[in-house]
Amino acid sequence: MSKDRKGITLISLVVTIVVLLILAGVTIATLTGDNGLITQAQKAKEETEKANEEELRKIAMLEANMHLAEYEYTDSNGEKVNIPAQCTVSKIEGENTLKNGLVIIDVNGNEWVWIEVPRTTDIYQTAGVSITNFTEDEYIKVYEDLENYTQTYRDSDNKGTRAGTDEWYEGCGLEPKEYTKMKQEMLKSIYMNEGFYIGRYEVGIKEENIVRYYGKDYDTEHPTDELPVIQKDKIVYNWVTTAQAQELSERLAVGGKTSSLMFALQWNLMLKYIETKEEYTKDGTNTLINQALIKSDSTKWGNYSNAIFKITSINAKYSENLGEDYKSIPSDGYTKQAKSVLLTTGALERNNVAEIYDLAGNVDEWTLEKTTNTKYPCNARGGNYTLSGLEYPISCRGDCSISSNLSTVGFRPVLY
Repeated sequence: MSKDRKGITLISLVVTIVVLLILAGVTIATLTGDNGLITQAQKAKEETEKANEEELRKIAMLEANMHLAEYEYTDSNGEKVNIPAQCTVSKIEGENTLKNGLVIIDVNGNEWVWIEVPRTTDIYQTAGVSITNFTEDEYIKVYEDLENYTQTYRDSDNKGTRAGTDEWYEGCGLEPKEYTKMKQEMLKSIYMNEGFYIGRYEVGIKEENIVRYYGKDYDTEHPTDELPVIQKDKIVYNWVTTAQAQELSERLAVGGKTSSLMFALQWNLMLKYIETKEEYTKDGTNTLINQALIKSDSTKWGNYSNAIFKITSINAKYSENLGEDYKSIPSDGYTKQAKSVLLTTGALERNNVAEIYDLAGNVDEWTLEKTTNTKYPCNARGGNYTLSGLEYPISCRGDCSISSNLSTVGFRPVLY
């Protein structure tokens, strides 16, 4: 009877194992890789999410056309804020409350974020909270109170220049009287409205596939005929002087409001606003944006030369040669090591705090702050992709000449 028993021969076993391995390899290849099912499913998910967000933004733009005057908005937590004419609150979940960072969209599709500056006696210790008729003396009091409120960000930084002033200087793009009028308008608006709006992204170029690459010729004033926008996934509008950046900022005005480069005071108020914002990223990591990260090391949430992170957004692009050309993100993502890489606007959630992207790093941003250096009066703040976030945090300053225009400097406007 034992001679009639059947079994599996060694050869059959080996053949079976080989077949199983082949099938496993085919299955893995089908699921993974550039054309794998998992990769394609992830792409489809991202494309669907992007399409849904674009649809919601289009709806918001249409609604913005219906708001012919400024109006008051109350969020789900009962907090109130004034929305400019020709603007409306974002329809995307998480972008419509003051707690998380309120986002508005204007008729042109540009996005702005509210920077809250409460009108309290703790802040306005000299000016008080009941000004109705602004005089020269009261403008001074309001400014000094807000400077005291943001004093920690007026001090010198690790590698930044000394704090400048909000005073007119030749090359800022404004005449002296225009500068003074705009400064007073800014102060009054912050006081009366309890805050101001800031561009959600660094200013980019509306047209697709346009790159502002001019080699290393820093002395030429480059053209600014591309349309500026404050939108995601755009190539940064760099290679501009302070005066050019101010002119481009003015073009972004909407709803009867003023748009300009940030005054020093507004940059510091923005830092004060985000100081205690606990930002969450999609991977579930919580980072408390505190004074240490703002004043000493912004590497963890900015695009600097020493920052390491991975980009998975299929809509983002990156440049490893100062913006000479941009590459699309591979299907398995792009891991940035410790090197200089310029990104398109809003490339990843890591660099987002209070719904504002790339405040730290990517490109420095021109301001209306006058430096203490008469030869280099223009102040650019925030650090850039060629610098270390440890040495050049978001609060840093960089003094430049009025003719300076670089691949590493762009701008971000405010609306008030």
